[in-house]
Amino acid sequence: MDYKNMNMFLRVLLGLGGVLTVLSGILFIGGGELFNSVFASEGINAGGALFSAFGVAGLVIGGLGCWGAFGDKKLPAGIFCAITLLFWPIGTLYAVVCITLMFVGNKGAADTVKS
Repeated sequence: MDYKNMNMFLRVLLGLGGVLTVLSGILFIGGGELFNSVFASEGINAGGALFSAFGVAGLVIGGLGCWGAFGDKKLPAGIFCAITLLFWPIGTLYAVVCITLMFVGNKGAADTVKS
C-alpha cells in the first residue's frame, strides 16, 4: 500500500479545512463589525465582541490546520482534528477520515523504520 499518497491526501484535507476555517474566522470578524454598526444605534454593543471572539478562535484553529498541513509535525494536525471532531457538526466525519489517514500513514512510516 502506498502510504505517501495517503499522507498527501491528508495534507490536502488538512489544508482545505484550515483555509476554510481561517476564511470563516475572517467572515466572523467582519460580521462582528457589521453587527456592531447596525445595532449600535439601538444601544446594543455586546454582540460585536462575541462575533470577534468567534473570528479569532476561527483564525487560531485554522492556523493549526494549516500548520498541520504544511508543517512536519503531526501534533497540530491532531489538535485540529480533535477540535473539529468536537465542535463542528460536519467535522465529525471530516476528523474521523483525517485521524484514520494519520494512523494509516503513521503505520507505514513505522514499517519502513523497522526494515
